[in-house]
Amino acid sequence: MSTAYIPARYFRILLSLLSERGLDLCQPLVVAGLPKEFAVSQQDDFLTLSQVEALVNWAVNATGDRSLGMLLGQRLNLSAHGVTGYAGLCASTLGEALRVAQRFQPLVMPLTDLWVEEHPDYSHLRIVPTQSMQEPTRQFILDATVSSIYIQGRFLYPEPWQEVSAHLPYDITRYDVDSLSAFRDVSIHYGGGELLLTIPTKLLSYPLALANEQAFQHAIRQCEALMTAIPRPGGMPEELRQSLLQAGPPLPSLEQLAQQRHVSERTLRRHLLQEGVRWRDLVTEVKMSLAKQYLVSGNDSITSIALRLGYQDSANFARAFRQHCGMSPSQWRQ
Repeated sequence: MSTAYIPARYFRILLSLLSERGLDLCQPLVVAGLPKEFAVSQQDDFLTLSQVEALVNWAVNATGDRSLGMLLGQRLNLSAHGVTGYAGLCASTLGEALRVAQRFQPLVMPLTDLWVEEHPDYSHLRIVPTQSMQEPTRQFILDATVSSIYIQGRFLYPEPWQEVSAHLPYDITRYDVDSLSAFRDVSIHYGGGELLLTIPTKLLSYPLALANEQAFQHAIRQCEALMTAIPRPGGMPEELRQSLLQAGPPLPSLEQLAQQRHVSERTLRRHLLQEGVRWRDLVTEVKMSLAKQYLVSGNDSITSIALRLGYQDSANFARAFRQHCGMSPSQWRQ
């Protein structure tokens, strides 16, 4: 239903992490609506945000580990990012490599933007979400992004990262000690509301050992070509999906969303049908995304969640949940 635009390769690595912990991968694949071949596929394919949320929710719920994003990011070195990583590897300086990451972040992780903010003494690499995401997916994506950037930076600049600090928007209680072991020489600050790395500006001029101008320009041209071809979120279905998620229950009606956009309900419905989406299916998808969040992050009863999402009773909710997710709400919660 929604646009598939998020590179799938990173979530195959997540599945590998789960497999290493002895978990059966059949369930998360079913929950995300993916074939069993997905875990071993070598294709450069994409996932929808709903599929990403399903995989992350299942992984965090199954492991009880909210710091999985940090662990995933530690496995995302430059080579994991394809030609974008190669461009960074061939850049002349660390600053140029970071600007490559900023420019071509949609090729790597379109759920976040990177901003390199240069100042006289200390510069910031700010990481901000580009989409409305439910927890624990939001933390997972932000943690994976900052962890990966740090791992890549350590490779490009192998000297001790003195005077570097990481500002994480979440409380320290959300992290396992092992997940932060890679940040051994960095000062970490928690619960600041934003995600950024602060580095001495002088490091941006650090010359990279593998700098190669010809290879760099070739990689940049490849990245530019890929940017024109990647799928992008958007269209009316995704716009309405984000509006519904941000509003939360009780979900606004199609008529209310049409009024907000100063168009008729009939016009919105026609736009949806032109993109192969039915309003009823879109609402169900959003309800299931919210249900997964409520089941994982809270202690509300299944009946309470059902009523909150507009179902008449828990039986109707459980039936819809099983049909959409391949398991019962209680199984998901376990």
